[in-house]
Formats: sequence, structure tokens, C-alpha cells
Amino acid sequence: MKKNERRNVKKINKILLSVSGLTALALPLASASCGQKTARFEQNDDGVLKIATGFSENGNQGVGLKTIVSAYNDWLNAGSDQEKLEKINKGYLPVAIHFQPNGYSTGTLSTKLNAKEQADFWNIMVNYPTAASILAQHDMNLSISEEVYNGLGIEEAFKHVNDEIGGNVEKQEKWVVPFSRSSEMQSINMIVLGKLLKELKAIDGVKTASNEADRKLIETYISKYDHKKDTDSAQVDKDWESGKAKDIAAAHKAIKEMNLTLSDQMFYEYDSLIKFAIAAKRLYPNDLTKPIIGIDSLASVINVMNVAKSKGDKSKQYITPSPEHIITGGYDYHSFQQKGTEQNKLFKELLKTIYDGIETGALWIGGGGSYGSNLLTKHKMAISIGSTAGYSHTFVNEGSGTQTTYFINDVTNVIQTPIELSKPKDEDIAKNIVLKFKSGKYTNNIYAHNLPEGQTVGNFDRQFKDSESQVKVTSEFDKNVNLRLLEADFDGNNLILSKDKKIELKDEQKTKVIKLGDIFKDNDKKYVLIDNSIIKQENLSSDKLLNWEEVDHISTPLVKSSEDKKSVFIQGPSLVLIHANEREDKATTLFVEWLFKENIKSLTFGSNKKVTKFENIKAIDAFNRYGSYISPTASYFAQSDEDVKKQLNNASFIAYKNFKLISTNPNEYQAAEDVSSVLSDSLRDAIGTAGRTITGAVSNKQAVTFEQFLLKINELFK
Repeated sequence: MKKNERRNVKKINKILLSVSGLTALALPLASASCGQKTARFEQNDDGVLKIATGFSENGNQGVGLKTIVSAYNDWLNAGSDQEKLEKINKGYLPVAIHFQPNGYSTGTLSTKLNAKEQADFWNIMVNYPTAASILAQHDMNLSISEEVYNGLGIEEAFKHVNDEIGGNVEKQEKWVVPFSRSSEMQSINMIVLGKLLKELKAIDGVKTASNEADRKLIETYISKYDHKKDTDSAQVDKDWESGKAKDIAAAHKAIKEMNLTLSDQMFYEYDSLIKFAIAAKRLYPNDLTKPIIGIDSLASVINVMNVAKSKGDKSKQYITPSPEHIITGGYDYHSFQQKGTEQNKLFKELLKTIYDGIETGALWIGGGGSYGSNLLTKHKMAISIGSTAGYSHTFVNEGSGTQTTYFINDVTNVIQTPIELSKPKDEDIAKNIVLKFKSGKYTNNIYAHNLPEGQTVGNFDRQFKDSESQVKVTSEFDKNVNLRLLEADFDGNNLILSKDKKIELKDEQKTKVIKLGDIFKDNDKKYVLIDNSIIKQENLSSDKLLNWEEVDHISTPLVKSSEDKKSVFIQGPSLVLIHANEREDKATTLFVEWLFKENIKSLTFGSNKKVTKFENIKAIDAFNRYGSYISPTASYFAQSDEDVKKQLNNASFIAYKNFKLISTNPNEYQAAEDVSSVLSDSLRDAIGTAGRTITGAVSNKQAVTFEQFLLKINELFK
């Protein structure tokens, strides 16, 4: 058990002891199994509510969650004996957090449900609504009443999150509560985009918007490129020159025939944005490492176009509600794959827009651990479309020194920073430290698999999971101290960075990689040992990278074409409520109400020099402000735009304004959210993986077809 977990348990025990002294009768016995013939089961009543989250424990979100849970437990234990007793009689219980190692993965949830886990399960999961659809298959959702849900004061744009959950389409119960919200943004490299716009504008036959108001962005970006002519722009010109069309006259002719009009509006419609990207790529077709636009989440873009084109009518989308498809939560995942159906026609139309961009090298599809911001900040991309949560990765602070990228064979084959190992000193060995590893500026410990009872592992340290893993790593490192630890897998020929991202190794390199698998306790990530001799690095000083004053952030396109209804993509975790037993179910509802309703006089996040303090605030709003999320409450949106702008970065403020329009102008704006069912994650993965596969083939100058793209999705989504 980790140090923080021990502190939490002690705190909870203190609360339980303090209330047990008031009255034993206030704590009823655990309820017995209800004996239903469904899959529903009762969890053991241990008197503690458990929240499962994939937040990093020491990241802002993890620290934020610990802070508000601690504030709740303090509140529960505060006041006179009479006040404490009143809280207990109402049904409040203390709360503990269970940090999970795998982000938003629902694998552990499914395992616990299949095992009918009673002793070590949860009451709340901080995750996406898809988790609620998985719970529904086992009849393990906890539903709160309409009255309680409406009393939470959730902003109109987010209130309908339960409506499309698989298994809940007809019931319309309240299984999840919106917790944090973010959206997508366009990050603009003004130097690269300004260069491309200037060159396109100069082509005879390419039109520019006649109205000055319709070309403000275009002129701003061109001006930024001209202003940086002696520095960044000169570097970009030099870097992009090798990719220039050999027959520039033919390229200009082809672009002229596209009937292109440059206007600010083209940035806000996917059809016109991708058309622009294709035109720009025709100027520089010979370097496929420099796409015009990058998309981190292809499925999100497809879904926005899907909702926009159907104007929100679910019966006209490519995944349609269908009471006949009970096994998939009331959604038809079959028809969109069948030729000739309306769903299939729509799906192909949406994909074709994307394919045209990929096939020409204009569009790059990321995800799976690859992000467009990596290319954007190196002036190798003009526009990156990704989550507002990635704002800080879209630029490099000037004067921040050198940025190092590690790769194998080619600069496009980027890997994570290799982990440098070292042997411990004698005094460390006495503490059961087997190896040390350097992560960034810090050195941490790897402990033996068999620690004595009572010895704990620090938050940033690791522990071998078994003797075999420990012996394997230490013996190989003893033989070759040039080995580095890398989060990856190895199949004998390829270094596997994710399920769809591989690096093919040369014959002489294959003997320099050692497959390890998962080697650490409480961590299912796979690792290899790799000889440092085959790892290359690229060092770029901050003056050769995209700085803060050279990047712009604007809204993503909300439509496919001008005829569509503007659709704002909504993402972010919710509180997924899980049935446990009668007493804990009641306490879970009370805790959720406390998060949204209790006014906290003072709440301090962080420690030492990094302290953030809020006063007279609800826990939900404080968490989101600290975690750089948009809070889903009506009270948050009741603030003036000026006040909200002070709390958010540029990208999040754009998302906030779009969210607000869903409520204030519903005739023109609507929410776009993923269908939340047991198959939604699989389909998202299939779309993203297929997009990355076709992108990789184009980058390797392999011929691709639209049918290959479709077949790849169908093959992956079986």
C-alpha cells in the first residue's frame, strides 16, 4: 500500500471511529442479496465509498480529486457531535480514491463485473459514459432520481449525456453525471500557414474573399510569415524547399482548376478546409513528412460531421437507434457496413472527405500515442486538430532551451524518451533497491519484487512484479550497460509502440532489442531493453520551434459543409455511478449532491510553491478550474465571459464559447457526443487505426485506395 493510500485509510478510519462513538444504531447492517435472477449483484457494505479513476495521481487532475475528496471527508468529520450524528443519520459515508494505472480503459471494470466482485469494487468510476453501457449489461448501474439530477444545476449543453447510453435509450435513467468537459481546437502554425496562404494567393485564378471581414485571419497569418522573414520564416522556407513541386506551373494549373476561394470561412467547414489542404500540398508534394493538417482523433471529426449533416436526427446518422439490437444497447452497428444502406452511404461520404486528404499527403491522422503538435511545433505542419486539453503542447516557450526528440532510423519514427538505468550503491541495495532509473531530470528507484511487509514504494518509483522479470532485466544490464529501458513491445522484426504504430528494424538492429513484456507491479505496460547505439536524437533550440506568439488557436470546424447544423464536440469524464448496496447507493447520491451543492469557504490545491487557492466555491467548480477543464454547471456558465476568460487558456475559452452557444442559440448550434455503447470504443479504435494505417502507407509512397480504407475499418471492427 502506498503512503498516500495509508493516509487516506487512516483518515477514513478516524471518521468511522468518531461517528461510531455517537451511536452504533446509526449504522445499519449491510443489506443482503436481493436475489434477482438478473446479473445484478450486491457489493459488500464496508461503509466506505470508493472512486476509481485513471487520472495520474500526481497530475493536476489526480491532485484535484484528492483535494476535493479530502475536503469532503474533513466536512464529514467537522462540527459538534450532534452535527456529525445528523450527517450519519442522513446516510453520508467517507470516500476513498482508487487510482487505476490505465487511464480511461474499462478493462478492469469488465473483469470485476464478470467476476461479480463483491469485496474490491467501486461506487463511482470517473470515466466516459461508455462505462455505464458496460455496467448496463450486468444490470449494475446506479440510477439517481430525476429530481436529484435536475437539482445538481447542470448546464443545458451537458444535461442530456444519459440519453444516448447503450441500454438506456428507452429507460432514460440518470446513470452518469457530467464531471469535466473539454472539446477540440485548431492549433495554427502561423508561420507555415502564412507561407502557404501567401503562395496560393499569388496564383492566377485562386480567388480571395472580397469582403475584408472574411479574410482577417488569412491576412494575419500572411503578415506573421512576412514579419518573421529573417528568422523562423527563413528556416521554414529552407526546410520546406526540398518538397516543392518539380513542375510548379503544372501544380499551379491543377490548383487553379480546383476553383479555390481563400476566406476565413474555409477554416470552419471540413469540406473547404480539406480542399484548401489538398491545394497547399500540391505546392509541396515531394516531402510526405510535412502534411498540411493533422487530426489527432479521426473518430471525433467523423462524428461531428455525422451529427452536423443529420442536423441531430439520430435516425439519419450512421449508427442509428434500434430496439431490435438489444445486445449492443439498442444501437444498430450492422447497417453502416452493408452496401447500399442509408447508413453505409453516409459513412462512406464522411470517410471520402477524409480519404481525399490522406491520399494526397495533405492530411495526417494521429492518435495511438502520436500527436500533431509534435509536427506543428517543428514547423512541419500548418494546422493541428486536437483536444483543448493539449493546449500547452502546441507551442514551445521561447528561451526554454533545447528540445530533444528521440527516433530510430528516420526522424518520423519518434519514440518516447529512453529510460537510462544505473546500478545502486551499497546503501541502496540494503534498502532492496535493485536498479535506478532516470526519468527527465529525476532519478528514481526500482525495488525488488519481494519487499518485506511494511516497506512501501514511492509514487515515482517502480517494483518488479516477480523474480523472473527482475532477473531478466538485471542480468541483461550486467552484460551491457548501454541498454536503455523503453515502453514498447518487440515481435522479432518490429518495435511496437502501440497496436498500430510499428518501427521496422534493420537486420543488424534486431539483435540489439530484448523483449521484456510487463515487468512492473501494478503496471501492465510492456517494455523492451534497447541498445543505445540504435537510438538517434534531434536537438532543436527554441528559436527554431513554434513559440507562443507564433501560434493561434481557433474553433474546429463545426460542420462538414455550409448546409449543416453547427455541432460542438463534447468530451471529458463523467461520474459513472455503480450499484453496491442499499446504504452505499444512498451515500453515493449524497456525495454527488455535496460535490455540486456544498459551498466551501476555502479550498487549497497543491503544495509548496505551487499552491492554488479558491474561496466560496463548489467542489465541482474548484476541481475543474484547477484541472483546466470547463465545469458543467449552470453557475459556471452564469459568470461573465470576462471572468471566465481569466480562468481559462485561449483554447479552452473557445470551447467554452461554443458550449455556451448550444444553450443560448439552439436553433443554430447543437451538441455532438459519441454514442455511448459497448461497441463505441471498438469502432472509434477501428476508425483511428485504419486512418493511421492509410496515412502510414501514403508516407511510405505505397498506392492506396478508398476501398482499402473501408475494408480496413471493417476488418478491425469485427
